[in-house]
Amino acid sequence: MTAVAEITNGIRIPKAQPHFIFRYARLSLIEARPTVQIVFLLRYALGAAFSTRQHGASPAQLAAGTLAWWLAVIAAYLINGVMDVKEDRANGSVRPIARGDLPERPAAFITAGTALGALALAQFVPGLTLWIAAFLLLGWIYSAPPFPAKRWSTACALVVFGLGWTSFAGGAATAGGELDTAGLVFATVMSAWMAMVGSVVKDLSDVDGDATGGRRTVAVRYGARPARALGAAGALSVGTAAVLAALLWAPSILVAMVPVAVGAVCVVTQIVRTARVDNADKRTRRSAYRAFMRTQYTANLVMVAVLLLDRWPA
Repeated sequence: MTAVAEITNGIRIPKAQPHFIFRYARLSLIEARPTVQIVFLLRYALGAAFSTRQHGASPAQLAAGTLAWWLAVIAAYLINGVMDVKEDRANGSVRPIARGDLPERPAAFITAGTALGALALAQFVPGLTLWIAAFLLLGWIYSAPPFPAKRWSTACALVVFGLGWTSFAGGAATAGGELDTAGLVFATVMSAWMAMVGSVVKDLSDVDGDATGGRRTVAVRYGARPARALGAAGALSVGTAAVLAALLWAPSILVAMVPVAVGAVCVVTQIVRTARVDNADKRTRRSAYRAFMRTQYTANLVMVAVLLLDRWPA
């Protein structure tokens, strides 16, 4: 039953029921992909740990900054869900907006609310507002008109790199400083992993739906084979560069770069394996993306462990 509020002239207008508000909020969190939210918060936390100034923010500012970044991530991925309905449905997505459980209009309102909340909280953290605004802008550029970057592989990769980089830089700003040398190397490698690997292999399972939505990615324009080759080349390039960069400029992060190199081999293995499967289902076609995700989680978590052990009292 729909709740209504009656005003003096007898007009009855709909009134949102509390259980709908909580339901839409829960579905919005699911739509914004919890695994992605967590890895973005890992990047943000590592940025703070890599800051050149470790005691520049109070616990309250650190908490406000973390919450602000989380809201910004939710906003960026919610707007993506709102703008991707056509492609997601064509690709058989089971996320809440695509399956019709979360209407687009409430999702758009929640997107605006989380974006405004992120900007409001950032006001309490010196230096964070610019990075929050940059992240939100990149999220808009990725998904929204007039020229959504998601339509073209190169533009998509550049924006994805920016989303990763701003997360690390925003964390450092929250801690009151900038990324130190090790942080610069780590942030660059992991952002490149997102741009040169993740943004490519994610398309391998969604070619038909992406074409329906008007995208002009490598996979749509030239087919799966060139896209696979591009993804494999990107993985091997970043995996090799990660180890070399650590050896040259930041030996302290080398142990966290090893998973990137190993993950590159895993991504290539999955690309080659799925290429040999005729009429592979979506789960099989998505195996390279899962290898990409496992790699970035492992590298980030290993880096967290290294930093914790380094600062643990002797």
